[in-house]
Amino acid sequence: MRRSRVHQPLNPSLAVVAALAMLLALPLPALSGPQEVDDLRGLLAPDELLRPEAMLGALISIEVDREIEAEALVEEVERLSAWRVRRELALDELAAVYVDMDLLFNTGDSEERGRASQDLEERISDAEGRVKILGDQGRALRLRIEARRHRLGALSKRADQLLAMLPADTDALTGVWDVRLIPTRENGVFTIFQNGTLISGEYVLDGGWHGSLQGTVVGGKIFLERIDAVKGRFADLTGRIDSTGLGMRGTWNERDLTANRATEGSWVASKRQRGTTAP
Repeated sequence: MRRSRVHQPLNPSLAVVAALAMLLALPLPALSGPQEVDDLRGLLAPDELLRPEAMLGALISIEVDREIEAEALVEEVERLSAWRVRRELALDELAAVYVDMDLLFNTGDSEERGRASQDLEERISDAEGRVKILGDQGRALRLRIEARRHRLGALSKRADQLLAMLPADTDALTGVWDVRLIPTRENGVFTIFQNGTLISGEYVLDGGWHGSLQGTVVGGKIFLERIDAVKGRFADLTGRIDSTGLGMRGTWNERDLTANRATEGSWVASKRQRGTTAP
């Protein structure tokens, strides 16, 4: 079940991230039709907004929007599938009434045809009305689906622009990481900023889980504390960076041992490269 997102008071140290997030909140293509995405280089001109940690904070905001939009798209596609079933039933009903009308005109006397014909005309009118209503509903659903697909593409383009604007990595962990938790099968994104041995960042996981990360990296060994936006200090992750610097893996433990779910397991992460978006 999706949990409602609780807006926590902003820490003053996150003011830059908040300012950037406000800029990124400029309208994406509306559901009424496509439009070009704003050039982020123009939006992010002020030097104080070009800090890597600020851009990484904006990237996690985009990932949250992508998750919401992707879930809405799945729901719209499911509605379209259900609509197709209703449309086929309505067309079958209309075809059956037309068959009845054809048979009527080939049998019976004129008085009988007159009475039955009036009833059939009403049934035809009702069936045609239902088909027309369903046709209008189908067109509206297809337009919404196309608009949501375009919106997802626009979000991906914004993420690509931000990734391209990040400076060359001075610390191995700085960047966007696609993460999978096992055995809970949760997928998500970590945006991490490394400053020497210190790590900070944000995360978003399937089901609406989101919050902040903090920890350390020493000699390739990683310790991360996952701080949930609702539950607070929630889980610890330990692991190692692989030899390429583009992968991490390790184990995780939740602090809430009474949860009705797995409270420990493993995790893997791969660093997202420039010009790529979420899988």
